Amino acid sequence: MEILWTILHFIVLGISLAAPVGPINLEMIKRGIASGFFASWLVGLGGMSADILFLLVILIGMAPYLQIAWVELCMYGIGGTLLLYLGITTTYRSFSKIRILEIGQPISRNSFFVGFGIAAFNPINFVFWFGVFGSSIQSLSESSWFIAIVGCVSLLLGIFLWNLNIAFTVHFARAFIKERILKTVNLGAGLFLIASAFPFLNKFLNLVF
Repeated sequence: MEILWTILHFIVLGISLAAPVGPINLEMIKRGIASGFFASWLVGLGGMSADILFLLVILIGMAPYLQIAWVELCMYGIGGTLLLYLGITTTYRSFSKIRILEIGQPISRNSFFVGFGIAAFNPINFVFWFGVFGSSIQSLSESSWFIAIVGCVSLLLGIFLWNLNIAFTVHFARAFIKERILKTVNLGAGLFLIASAFPFLNKFLNLVF
């Protein structure tokens, strides 16, 4: 029963982690609308790859070393710059004369690496994994490392299922969405990404000065 409860608990936790509207979800929606299922799914897989990397770091006990000041400085700087870049390019595309549905392959070519970059250098993601989830795994490992591993795999399964849900939903819905609506969604996503970048860049500047 303990294993079953752990699996259900961490699957729900994974879905809850992935469900809130954030940079990864917005990028999945944007690329799914423009290029279809695989472009959206690759963003989610890239984000999951960063999550797996964080998990491995937690499990081998390197988390305290990643809380050093210069590491946090790099996280905020790279994360804020990446979100700002994505936000500006997305906003620009919504005002351009190029039809979003005709962008096609170029936008899907680097989807995996964009997803990985957003997740790996997002300080909020960093705080969750090494703060909230790190302590949860630590408490589980005190009773059994097997239970801790089951919790990790279940969490990743929850994230994977939610990303798959978004990719499928956007893929099948894009055929019923008009170009003007796509432009509006793209504009909203771009502005949200830009707004998300400023707190990170502000934190980066505070750490520098």
